[in-house]
Amino acid sequence: MNRVLARWLAACVVVVAALMLTGCGGVLDDPYKATGGADTAAAAAKLVPLPSLEDTEARLQQAVVELGTYISALVPGLQWNWNRERSPSGCSRPYDKTQGRSVYLREYVASGPIPDQVWLQARQRAQDIAARLGATGNQGFKDRPEDHDARFYSPEGTVLWLISAVNAVITSNTGCRLSAAAKDLPSSTPPTS
Repeated sequence: MNRVLARWLAACVVVVAALMLTGCGGVLDDPYKATGGADTAAAAAKLVPLPSLEDTEARLQQAVVELGTYISALVPGLQWNWNRERSPSGCSRPYDKTQGRSVYLREYVASGPIPDQVWLQARQRAQDIAARLGATGNQGFKDRPEDHDARFYSPEGTVLWLISAVNAVITSNTGCRLSAAAKDLPSSTPPTS
């Protein structure tokens, strides 16, 4: 009995350590705690050289249409339509106390799926387009026959996400950006205190 308990405890310690080391579950982190002044100032400074929210949104929408057009060339007859509403939002940590904003763009939904035979080509084009937007991180949640996705992201939260199951869907987010008006203010970095 002691041997089973010791193995169980060792397994628990390994899982908790893995979660903490990979950033997937800081046990002592409070996900609702606002970012402090020094971290906010550093995050705000990272936003200044980036394109404005408006420019990023326009470029991202063009990228979504470009990807849809490419996929339609691979899958003759596949048509795309915009779905849902554009959704402005605040930024997540560490940008939560900056003047930054983000926008979830409307979803671009196809009339059918991306066939498995051309999925890798579509995924590669999505990766290339996302890289032009600074979204070079990538993550896939599923990659099974007739059920795929690929998510490309940047440190500021820019996302281009390609999904294919019953229908293909392209979804996107600008990530945290300063509006053109906020960029024109004397200082986009709040004071540290």
